Amino acid sequence: MIREKEISYHYGGHFVFSPSRKYVGGHLKKINIDVDFISFFDLLDDLKEYCHFNICEGDKFVYLGGDRIISDYDGLVECHDDQDIKNMLVSYRMHKERSIEIYTLLKNDIFMSTSLGENSSRGSNAVKRKTRGPTRCVKIINLQEGQKLPVEFDEDHQAIGENASKLIWFLGQTVRSRTCCPLKVNGWKVIEQDKIGHMWEIVLEKFNFDVSEGRKSAIFGKRSDLYRDYRYKLKKKYFDSKANYQLRLRNKPKLVAADEWKYLVNLWSDADFQKKSTQNKTNRSKRSLPPYIGTKNYARLRYEMEQKNGKAPSRVEVFMESRKRKKRKQVDVFQQDVIDQFYQFKKQQKEGEISLNDDNIFEKVLGAEKMDIFVRMAPEKISVNILVVDQQKYNL
Repeated sequence: MIREKEISYHYGGHFVFSPSRKYVGGHLKKINIDVDFISFFDLLDDLKEYCHFNICEGDKFVYLGGDRIISDYDGLVECHDDQDIKNMLVSYRMHKERSIEIYTLLKNDIFMSTSLGENSSRGSNAVKRKTRGPTRCVKIINLQEGQKLPVEFDEDHQAIGENASKLIWFLGQTVRSRTCCPLKVNGWKVIEQDKIGHMWEIVLEKFNFDVSEGRKSAIFGKRSDLYRDYRYKLKKKYFDSKANYQLRLRNKPKLVAADEWKYLVNLWSDADFQKKSTQNKTNRSKRSLPPYIGTKNYARLRYEMEQKNGKAPSRVEVFMESRKRKKRKQVDVFQQDVIDQFYQFKKQQKEGEISLNDDNIFEKVLGAEKMDIFVRMAPEKISVNILVVDQQKYNL
């Protein structure tokens, strides 16, 4: 059953504070929303469509608490993310007949009187240090209706080109959105199909490309990786850092609902999960040769190298490019030994001392290719991000 709620968008005006706070000089637009499928980004889309709202230019919006009136000092709350939207809906839960009131403001407009704030004992005007915060993909959100970003794909169905990173950022944002991707599940594979379908539809709303099963599978594969990484970071920062169950429950992340966090804490505290987690950690410790390319995958690196050099790079060239460190950081001894061997073989190849091609050199240095130990350094290769090799070969 669809649960609808009326929202009143107030836009084009500003707040005055004498004799009491009110919003003047603006317009009003009322619409109905499905409260089970509403997120921060859904509201941004509505505001852009109905209220000429542009977050890239510094526009912001606030909501009036369901149990507050506009003159209340703490009645208005600025919205930054999905948690604020959840709090907004909760505040109206006991006021079902009341319309949700949202007010838009330009960059330099204020919604709280400075003099009132200084004299009030309610709330706090403490200035918080500005931090980067979660990626919000504002350039994608502010696309005009019907406008889409074109995305290129290579023969392995991996996104490449100038909009590939925007697609990846957008996928990352959706897996962090509780309206798109739930946390109260054991893992990606058990997420309901209607949620999966919704996540695919919002990709098609924002990006333009020829749809194929291979590309769809690759996009959901990347989304699965991002979802797993998101849960891993939550566990590492908010669960592993605390010593016992009660401390972990209280250490809830801001953007995670209380019921979702309790579910995750119970899941991660389970003995079977702990055993599996320990085994996975042991397996990861045996891996070596990690690339130093951050969130960029090998497909995008290959594409950039090809655009720069005018020819497709070999696996050896991609390997050496992906192992370059920034800011004068040192490459580990094992990596450096492999790179030195590649340089030596490439020098001999150039001088005509050997007749090996780059694929032969790659195999000679790192060993014969086997299942599950390939790095995606050339098209049509099995994909993992870490290469496992026999370190005893290098006496390490």
